[in-house]
Amino acid sequence: MDVLDWILLAIRWGHALAAVSWVGGGIFYLMVLRPAVQQARGLPAETSRSIGVEFRGLVSTAIAILLLTGVILSVSRLTEDAVTSPYVAVLVAKIVLALYMFYVVRFMRQDSYPEDPELGDSRWQRLMGRLTGTTALLVTGVVVIGLSDVLDGLLENALG
Repeated sequence: MDVLDWILLAIRWGHALAAVSWVGGGIFYLMVLRPAVQQARGLPAETSRSIGVEFRGLVSTAIAILLLTGVILSVSRLTEDAVTSPYVAVLVAKIVLALYMFYVVRFMRQDSYPEDPELGDSRWQRLMGRLTGTTALLVTGVVVIGLSDVLDGLLENALG
């Protein structure tokens, strides 16, 4: 391995770590923290706010890392001869879903993240609340991570 290979390996590792931190944090929130808080009959508002601020910091850092490393990794992969049309299609799907997550967190959930948005009275408001809720973002994140494995498999098949 030459120096560029080691750099790309470090970038892949950073990309994976950022994704796992965000999605893993979401899993911890939904499956451990929120049920524990509900069982304890709530937390003081200050504690709940502090948790949200800290988690938002983690997510913001993860988004920055994912954007930077994702661009580098995409350019690196797309310049290889082994890239196929299915690889590009899966990569585009992964990018679209990731950008959706980034958009929701950055522009639609500025005040409430990680709490779920209030569901409104109209069908449209309820649908939007569900599509931008914590669970929806977590499911999307798990799908994005799964698409990463699909991309690895497609590349291995093209090389082999």
